Amino acid sequence: MNFIKRAILSMKKRKGTSFILLGVFLIVTNLVLAGFTIQNASKKAAESARKKLGTDVTLSFDYDKAEKARGTGGMPHPPNLNAKLASQLGKSQYVKDYNYTATTLGIPDGFKLVGSLEEQEGPTEKKSIKGDVDWNSSFVIEAIRKISLEESFKNGKSKIIDGKPITEKMIDQNVILMEKRLAEQNKLKIGDKVKIRSGEDKKKSLEAEIIGIYETEKQASIIGGSVSPMMEPANKIYMPHSTLKKLEAGQKASSSVMQAVYYLKDPKDIDAFRQEAKQSDIDFNYFKLDANDALYKKMINPIENISSISQMIIYIVSIASAIILGLIIMLSIKARRKEMGILLSIGEKKWKLIAQFIVEVACVAILAFGLSITTGSKVSQLMGDILLSNEIATASGEEDENDKTIFVGADGSVQETKKADPVDKIDVNVTGEDLGKMGGIGLTIAILATILPALSILRLNPKQILLKDE
Repeated sequence: MNFIKRAILSMKKRKGTSFILLGVFLIVTNLVLAGFTIQNASKKAAESARKKLGTDVTLSFDYDKAEKARGTGGMPHPPNLNAKLASQLGKSQYVKDYNYTATTLGIPDGFKLVGSLEEQEGPTEKKSIKGDVDWNSSFVIEAIRKISLEESFKNGKSKIIDGKPITEKMIDQNVILMEKRLAEQNKLKIGDKVKIRSGEDKKKSLEAEIIGIYETEKQASIIGGSVSPMMEPANKIYMPHSTLKKLEAGQKASSSVMQAVYYLKDPKDIDAFRQEAKQSDIDFNYFKLDANDALYKKMINPIENISSISQMIIYIVSIASAIILGLIIMLSIKARRKEMGILLSIGEKKWKLIAQFIVEVACVAILAFGLSITTGSKVSQLMGDILLSNEIATASGEEDENDKTIFVGADGSVQETKKADPVDKIDVNVTGEDLGKMGGIGLTIAILATILPALSILRLNPKQILLKDE
């Protein structure tokens, strides 16, 4: 009789064993499939989180390294970051566009600041920082390469309502953008010129033309119950970065940069961009590239954890199922020693007997495989949701209740650090690749769990097998 036909008849005769094997295989295939699909879903969720945070990478001074170096007596004279160095990375093949900024203080010459003491009634006191900087008569100047890439203009909190923006082509041009309230207070319009004195070197001054009027939603921080003009966003003036050196003194007059932001073509290029940046002239012992790494880590930490758990599930389930199936099949084969002994004594080949057992187990495995195609997606989604909710609950418990950080910007506006919640949902979808991997593991387990017990019996001759059965 053909060994395949014998396998089918044997399965019909031993329905109990077949159903037990089917149940075990169904559990195995669903769990293994869940492991693979959760891993893929976690990977997609991580990519989505990176896209959500954007493609911007910020180059700035690394204060953490500086603090550590000072503690050990190192870093006595850290280098300055200038426009030339910042532009090196801007030429990278991965960069779509870039921007850099620097901030200094200016003193108005011939126009009044919004909220200056001259407009207020009653006795007043001058507030100063760093000894000789007057909060009442100073204002913030932000020198920028391209205004459209400045954060507040990108997120819509500031917008140009008249005139034209500052672009990278306005090199060394004496032009500025002025806030609407400041312009209205001084009855200034597009084309008018204003004189600005340096806040660091009173002898330096600059006459600049107003090329644009902007409006901002930024709010000033209140210090001592009042808002000083220097801390008032309405007094902030923008100018081309290359123009700032005309107001700066000493080493700063060499086009210094406070920070540079690079907007990459694709979030996947971030690591490659970092590697390329190491080949530039920028000393990364003093500077760092940050792609919102802390936020990204916070967002993907739960899904990274469930990805690791799903990996363990695959390993543990595969090993445990191989052992369990091996024991079940071994007991089944031992109960069929008489059948094997008779078949061998009438000339049946040993490999055909092994093939018969493999066919029996494979048929059950294939049936379980087919059922798992319909149940696997639901089981995977359920497992993914449970694991993720547990991880998020754990992460939330570890977070400080006062996790939100608020700080005052250089222009005095109240700003918040970027905030992002952990990924709390994953979409688990079964793919052909997942089914292929699951099928491969399932069949491997089935074959190994069948061959090893069978060999322990079939290594004996027919007489020994029949005698053992007695």
